[in-house]
Parts: sequence; C-alpha cells; structure tokens
Amino acid sequence: MEKRVANKLVANISEAKVAEQLAEHLCDLLSQQEGANYRPIILLCIGSDRYTGDALGPLVGSYLLERGPYCVYGSLEEPVHAGNLEETVQIIGRKYFRPLIVAIDACLGKAHEVGNIEVWEGGLEAGIAVGHRLPCVGDISVIGVVNIVGHYSYIELQTTSLSIVVKISKAIAQAVMMALGRIAAQDAAASLSGLVVK
Repeated sequence: MEKRVANKLVANISEAKVAEQLAEHLCDLLSQQEGANYRPIILLCIGSDRYTGDALGPLVGSYLLERGPYCVYGSLEEPVHAGNLEETVQIIGRKYFRPLIVAIDACLGKAHEVGNIEVWEGGLEAGIAVGHRLPCVGDISVIGVVNIVGHYSYIELQTTSLSIVVKISKAIAQAVMMALGRIAAQDAAASLSGLVVK
C-alpha cells in the first residue's frame, strides 16, 4: 500500500471537546470509504509496551477491548509491533473481506506538536522514527505525538511521560468509540427506513 494523506485533522489534547472533534472527523472519513456500509472496521493499534512512548497504540487497544465488542488487533497483552505487523496484516486480510483498517500509532514530532492527535484518510508507516522500514498500513490513520523527535529516537520513546501517553490514548479511544457508535446508529436508521411500508 502506498502512503497517501488526505483530509487531515489535527487537534490537541489541551483543546475543549477534542474527542468530539476527532470522532466527527473519523466518522466522516469512515462513512466516505467505498463500501463502508458492509466492510468490517478493524482497529489496528500498533506499538509495544517496552517503551513508554510506544505504548500509545496498545493502550488504545486495551481501552477499546475493555469497553465494547470492537474488532481490535494490538493491546498491552497482545501488542502488534515491528516484529509481527506484516503477519498481523496478512491475518486480517485472510479473515475479513475488504476490511476497513483504522491504523493507530504513536509518533515523535516538534516541541509545539506534542499532544497533537492527527487523523487522515490514508495509511501510515509505523516505526520510521526508530529506523524500521515497515509496510504502509491502514485506510484511515490516527497518530498521537507523544514526544520530541531527536537524534536518538529510542531514548525519546523510553523517556516519554506516561501521563501524556495516557491522556492521548484515552482521547483517541473515546473518539473511536463515539465515531463507531454514530456509524452504528446511522446504519440502524438506514435499515429501519428501508423497512417502512409506503
């Protein structure tokens, strides 16, 4: 898959109603995907609990698994990381017909970007900050900027504040749940309207 970035929204965890902003944009992006009303939505939460900064994806995955029957790959208990990402994507492709994959990951950025959450249409390339060359994954991407990029990215990930990672991961999880709830409500309303006898 080739990396493509379109319709990007950037919000910061310091903003009021950040989860609502993200949810609305994510819902719009999901609804615009071809075949959105029948394709399964897969939440691919990338990262590892070995480094604080890299635990964003697994934390989001664990929050989602605790709160609903979502289709999640990647959690604190069963992380999806550089060592098994390609295999996981293959498993998803075999198990689901034309899955809509929402890829969620942490990233490093500039000082003024820390705390930002970005959502866009298109995939992401996990592991670039630490020198991994992994395939581009996702139909829609969600990233959280957890720390400042530096010369030694492993150190930045190791020394990232747990507080910022938790705040960003909770905002992302909340936004995902709200977006999927809205989509489920839209689908239910569409089904009901189709049953109306005229």
